[in-house]
Amino acid sequence: MGGFKPVIHRYEATVSDFFVNAFLVETEKEVVAVDATLAISSSRELRSIIDDKIKKPLLAVLMTHGHPDHFTGLVELTKGLDVPILATQGTIDFAMAEDKEKEPIATMIFGDEFPKKRIFPNKVVKDGETHTFDGVSFNLIDYGPGESDDDTAWVTDIDGIKHVFLGDIIHNHMHCFFRDGHALEWLKNLDRILAEYDHTAVLYTSHGDPCGIEIVYWHKAYIQAFIGVLKSMMKGKDSLNEEEKNTLVGKMKSFLPNEKTLFLLTYEMDNTIALLRKNGVV
Repeated sequence: MGGFKPVIHRYEATVSDFFVNAFLVETEKEVVAVDATLAISSSRELRSIIDDKIKKPLLAVLMTHGHPDHFTGLVELTKGLDVPILATQGTIDFAMAEDKEKEPIATMIFGDEFPKKRIFPNKVVKDGETHTFDGVSFNLIDYGPGESDDDTAWVTDIDGIKHVFLGDIIHNHMHCFFRDGHALEWLKNLDRILAEYDHTAVLYTSHGDPCGIEIVYWHKAYIQAFIGVLKSMMKGKDSLNEEEKNTLVGKMKSFLPNEKTLFLLTYEMDNTIALLRKNGVV
């Protein structure tokens, strides 16, 4: 690499009231993207940063998981290019299922910003694999169910420091999405992260600023508080009424310095509670 040190660029995309990060890892001659954002405008802007600001070709896209705000921008990000888009089979399967389920509501919420055409990762990777692009290596860790049905992380080492792209496994002081029902597995994954990385690691989250492992403790507490409060409110019931739902939102606000993704708490709350009950969480 001729002594070139990779540069990590964070791009925070905003559409409607929604915030999501994608990252560009600039190597000596090329660029590797981690996730692709959601909207047409943001994915075009991400591509423009590559073409017009960094001015190096996009070599590959690494996917962290299959929620729409991470993959629906793939068409515009890779437009006119034939590049590998890497993900686990679990992530691909989940993304395809999410695409069918979420298209109607995403179109309603985001309108013309939601891409009418979507593509999916085209290269399957497995847990523990390392892929090297322009001299920079990325190791894939498959954590399995957590925030989504299959959460993964990509890890690269720069000057002895581990830089970990965690997708939605970590939210930096923002509400996190419980709709997929794996809260207990999620907590185990967070414990695993604490065991795998020390205080020098840099964690790149899809929602919020990059941070260190200290955020893992906050995130665990948030999940535990949500489970605990919801358990105390359910008391054998199958659902919450509107007043109780508002109470739950108010309780969780006490943890949060902002409301950037808090709307996801009320999104399909009945379905979320039903799935958490089915999975033995509450």
